[in-house]
Amino acid sequence: MAHMGTRLTAPRKVAVIGAGWAGCAAAAELTAQGVGVILLEASDELGGRARRLTLELAGHRHVLDNGQHLLLGAYTETAVLLKQLNVALDTVVERRPFELRYPDGFRLQAARLPAPLHLAAALIAARGLAIEDRSALIRLLRTLKRSRWNIGTDRSITRWLCESAQTTQVVRRVWRPLALASLNTPLDRASAQIFVNVLRDSLGATGLASEMWLPRANLSALFPDAVERYVVAHGGEVRRDARVDRVERSEHNRRFLLLLRNEPERVEVDAVIYAAAPGHMKQILGRSNELSSIYEALTRFEHEPIYTVYLKYGPQIGVARGFVALLDDAPKRRYAQWVFDRGALDPSNRGVLAAVISSSGPHEAEPLEDVCQAVGQQLTEDLRLPAPVDARAIADRRATLAAVPHLHRPSNRTRLSGFVVAGDWTESDYPSTLETAVRSGRAAAQLLLNDR
Repeated sequence: MAHMGTRLTAPRKVAVIGAGWAGCAAAAELTAQGVGVILLEASDELGGRARRLTLELAGHRHVLDNGQHLLLGAYTETAVLLKQLNVALDTVVERRPFELRYPDGFRLQAARLPAPLHLAAALIAARGLAIEDRSALIRLLRTLKRSRWNIGTDRSITRWLCESAQTTQVVRRVWRPLALASLNTPLDRASAQIFVNVLRDSLGATGLASEMWLPRANLSALFPDAVERYVVAHGGEVRRDARVDRVERSEHNRRFLLLLRNEPERVEVDAVIYAAAPGHMKQILGRSNELSSIYEALTRFEHEPIYTVYLKYGPQIGVARGFVALLDDAPKRRYAQWVFDRGALDPSNRGVLAAVISSSGPHEAEPLEDVCQAVGQQLTEDLRLPAPVDARAIADRRATLAAVPHLHRPSNRTRLSGFVVAGDWTESDYPSTLETAVRSGRAAAQLLLNDR
C-alpha cells in the first residue's frame, strides 16, 4: 500500500474554518476520502462571498445573491466536485456558447463547434467589428498560442494591449469587459499574464471551456447547500453561527483545540484547514513563527470592490438573452459594465435586474442610493427601460484580490504541521474566482490526506 502511495491512516477528524467555496470544496474532498469533517461557518449562511441573500424590493421578498457571478466552462474542478456531490450540472446552470452583446447591436458569439472553429465562426458573424478589428483579434490570439500563452515580463493589461497593437474598438468592446469581469481590477493596474491565463483556459481552449454558465438559482443552492447535504449524509458536521475565536495546539497530544464564541466546550481535532478571510487568521492563531511568511504576504495584498445593484421593475421587464454588456463611462456616472436578468431563469425573480460594477472607481465615494440612481438612469438610456420602482446596492468593498503584476500568494501548505490554508487568496495562476477557491480547497484537503 505504501508503494502505491495510499495513506493507511487518514486524519481522524479535521476542522474546516470557513464555509465559503474553498471551505466547502475542502470539506467535500475530505468527506469523500472517509475523513470526519466539522465545517464551521461564522455566519448563518454558507457560501462566503458567493451566497444567497434575501432582499425586499418594492414590498416583495426576493432570494438573490450577495453578488452577481457568472461561471465558465473552464471551471473544470467545480464541475468535477458537483458530479461528486450528485448534482447534475445542467440542473443548476444553463450552459451557453461564449457571447458578448451590447444594447446597440454589437455582437460576438461563439458557435457550438470544435476549437478553433467556434471562434472563427464568431469573428465571421460578428457585428460591430471592422476588418482591422477582426485582424487585431486574430493576430493577438495567434501570438499567444505560439508563445504558449506566456507574455514574458508581466505588465499591465493596458500596456500589453497597446504593445499588441489592439484597436480602440477591440479594447473597449472585447478585452476591457472580459478583463474586468475576470480580474476585477482596473486595466492600468491589472496583470496581463493573469488575464492571459484566463484566456488560455477559456477562449483559447475548447468550445466547451469557453461556455458561459448562468446559474438557475441562488449561489448557495448551486454548491454550498449540496456540500452540506453531502457532509452530513456521510457522518460529518456543519455548524452555522460558529465563530472561531482561538485555535491552540495541545501540548499533550499535538491536536488542535478550537474555542468557539459563546460555546463553553472546545472542539478538538487532528488537523485544521483555515478557509476563512485571510485577515482574521492572525486574530485566532496569534503570532506564530510557522505562519510568519503568510502574515507577511497578507500585508502586501490589495483588494478591489464589486458592487451589485438590484433594480426592480414590472414583471414584464427583462433582458434579451438574459444578460448584456454595457459601455461604462465613470466621469458620466455610467458605472455598470454588465446587467443580468434574474428572472430569465428563475420566475420568482421576474422584473429584477442585477447590474454589476466590477472594479474600483469614483462610485465608491457616493452613497449607495446615489449609485442606484446612476445605474437606473444608465439602464433607462441604454435599454430604454422605465425608471425602476425600487433598487438596492450590495457593496463588497474587499471582494477580490487586486490581480496586479507579480502578485505573490502563499501556498496551501504552512510550516505548522497539520494546519493548511485554502481560499482564492492562495497560490494560483488564476485571479480570485470561484474556481480558484474550489481548486484551493481541494488542494488543501489533498495535502492533509497525503501527509504522512
